[in-house]
Amino acid sequence: MKKLLAILLVFISYQAVYAQFTSQGTNGFGNSSMNNSGFPDPKSPKTTNQNSKKTGRAALDDSTRLKYGPHSVYSFKEDEILNGLNAKNRPDTSLTLFQRYLYTEKSGFLLQDLGNQGTALRSIFWQSPATIGVQSGYNAYLPYAFQTKDINYYNTKSPFSDVEYYLGAGGQTTLRFSFARNVDSLWNIGFDLQRMVSDKNLSDAAYKTGDKTLTGQWGLVLHSNYQSKNKKYRILGHINYFDQGIKDQGGVKLGNLTALDILKYSDNAALLEDGVTESNDKFIKFHVYHEFQGFKGLQLFQMIDVENRKIQFKDMAFQSNLANGFYPKTYIQYIQAPDKDSLYNEIQWKEYAHKTGLKGIYRGFNYQAYFKQRYWSAFNAVENASKDRFEQYVGLKLKQSFGQKYDFEAQGEYLIGSDFFLNAKLETPLLSVQAKHTSASPSFVSTWTYNTAYRWDKKFENIVSDEIDGSFHFGKKSTYFNPGLTVQSITGIIYFDSKTNPIQTNELLGIFRPKIETGARWNKWNVMANVYWNKQTGPDVFRAPELIFQGNLSVDLQYKKLLYTQLGLDLHYNSAYKAPAYQPVLQQYFIQNDLELPAFAQVDAYVNIRINRVRLFFKYANALQGLLGNNHYTAYLHPAMYRSFGYGVRWLLFD
Repeated sequence: MKKLLAILLVFISYQAVYAQFTSQGTNGFGNSSMNNSGFPDPKSPKTTNQNSKKTGRAALDDSTRLKYGPHSVYSFKEDEILNGLNAKNRPDTSLTLFQRYLYTEKSGFLLQDLGNQGTALRSIFWQSPATIGVQSGYNAYLPYAFQTKDINYYNTKSPFSDVEYYLGAGGQTTLRFSFARNVDSLWNIGFDLQRMVSDKNLSDAAYKTGDKTLTGQWGLVLHSNYQSKNKKYRILGHINYFDQGIKDQGGVKLGNLTALDILKYSDNAALLEDGVTESNDKFIKFHVYHEFQGFKGLQLFQMIDVENRKIQFKDMAFQSNLANGFYPKTYIQYIQAPDKDSLYNEIQWKEYAHKTGLKGIYRGFNYQAYFKQRYWSAFNAVENASKDRFEQYVGLKLKQSFGQKYDFEAQGEYLIGSDFFLNAKLETPLLSVQAKHTSASPSFVSTWTYNTAYRWDKKFENIVSDEIDGSFHFGKKSTYFNPGLTVQSITGIIYFDSKTNPIQTNELLGIFRPKIETGARWNKWNVMANVYWNKQTGPDVFRAPELIFQGNLSVDLQYKKLLYTQLGLDLHYNSAYKAPAYQPVLQQYFIQNDLELPAFAQVDAYVNIRINRVRLFFKYANALQGLLGNNHYTAYLHPAMYRSFGYGVRWLLFD
């Protein structure tokens, strides 16, 4: 892996020697009011040939002299095309929060993992379902994969590359490489590649023999988009491959120490001490979106999705880990239990879907009406049995814009005979408010599981939730203050109890969560803060901190319009709560009642740098650990990464 990264970086460096590195702007800190973040000015004079007024395939002429940069490349997402938005998103060149490279950091610290990148993720706060219909429920690693809604499709005047490389403590290494180029003015092709690895921070038998790898992941997207010369037809598509492997450690082994005392030490043993427990989650997806525009008020669109996924888990030391309490029971009736036995779980998930409909825009009114069919099947290799379901949906979305500042949107979708959701949203310069009502099927993993340690075949009622989320927007050019409130009520919530068995409660869970998002810029100083206060009533089945605070303080420095530097501190605080434990067999977090994780504050010191088109950061993470207190847990028995140094680089190449 290190050789591969070294070769790639040398190659990129060689190519970059010939890149154009002018710097005509006045600021490099990502302030939209500043001039182009120090990149070439798109309004600067340029020479064009005699064919510069041509359109269609002839418009792309390599002999045209351009100062390529962020102004010569733009991207758009599928949802923007579907909703009739003429989006042209330029590459990000900001230094603001550039040092937040881990997935938990990018989420604003609202995701929880097991202390190391690549481990199982969970939202800190309860989230209403994003889609209706039966979903697999094996979601712990999916946030690391490329998401259809987030894939960028490009239009470039020259080959465009975006290279990211990050290295943190515990071998947390991430390489991302994106490339796109126009075949001609109508057709663009490209790919996104991600490689992510990390090392074990707990000791097991494999670690002692030199096998320190904890996680290894590959992600690859091949994408393309095309628009006809008369702009009546457009097609976007991609192939998405994901392969996530992890050698589960189960958390820290306590021995004779308490869970809090063991945080004083950094050389702790793993609970799954044999080092022969592994999880793997891989899929390949094919997605196409295309549309035909008869005229603006009447257009046809269609989406096609095909997915093939395999979820696997194995523990070759099942008997010993059963004895230490990691598993609740075994369904095998031994005459005499062997010294060693294995646990295996495998689900093969297949899905086929299409969504076909009409859409249009007329004088600020936007509509979509569609029919959707979806078929899924799940095969359990242990039981040698399968289940499937054919689902049919109808949906309608209406949006009215009043000028450029006021929008009202209403949307509904109905899974015939089962699920539905209704959503209404109002956007104004002063207020944003959204109301949502959802009735969603329980996940597949909660209704059917069969392996040596867990077996059930259950029927649960739909999970019904209501949610209102709103916020005010106050501020001026250099300040903002956005107070908000989220209110949720959930009936029929399904949770996994302390034995990792799925339970549905009919009691009403109520969530009341005020929040404040604020920030200011004064001269060279920047300050940002987010505060969440979370109160819950009803059954104690989803646990979250009562108070979360996130703050950032930074100062911008500049040297001769060439070197832009940002020095800063990141602060993250969680109040005490009984964070859930994690069971890798099912990819599920579950209730634990043994330990309340103490409140903690984490401070990261960093410096962000931009030189022309290259951005770098150097970060000292968890800087106060060991100085003001011991380390902390991110989940039950999973310590956070100890005080450590990390760095990263991101390089944009435009020719």
